[in-house]
Amino acid sequence: MLWRSLLIAATLALAGCQVRPLYLDAAASGPLAPNADLRAILIDQPGDRTVQVMRNELSFLLRGDGSAPQSPAYRLRLIVDTSTDNLAVELEEDLPSAVLVALNGTFILSEIDTERTLLTGAVTTTASYDFSSQRFANVRAEKDAKARAAKSAAESVGARLAAYFAARRGS
Repeated sequence: MLWRSLLIAATLALAGCQVRPLYLDAAASGPLAPNADLRAILIDQPGDRTVQVMRNELSFLLRGDGSAPQSPAYRLRLIVDTSTDNLAVELEEDLPSAVLVALNGTFILSEIDTERTLLTGAVTTTASYDFSSQRFANVRAEKDAKARAAKSAAESVGARLAAYFAARRGS
């Protein structure tokens, strides 16, 4: 009997919640789906390769095909900074054995017509790679680590944008 009382109490407590899936009616393009707003975001041109990777990933996440928006209503600016730090150092050779790439990014979403800022946020991601005695291998490994960090940051920014537009449509 106690468990039934607890089940009823939990059901009543959760009845007033406003929790719903982010893409609740995305398949039917219903009024709460953020897809139309996400497709209308114009992403600024990148300044370097890492921002280009992040921009490309965001384009695919927002529009599904990586194309430019047909009628842009929003502008997304990305400000990205990367740094590297040695994780472990070999004692005899005084060389790093692993390197950590940290990506710190800021995104600013604004309306194109009014230039009003709608959403700002920050994202931090990391990726590591093993340091090698071969110079080219280290250069390639660092580029790959930056690309992995940029893709992870793009997923985080895409989720925040979708949540913002879904909340905006829901209210």
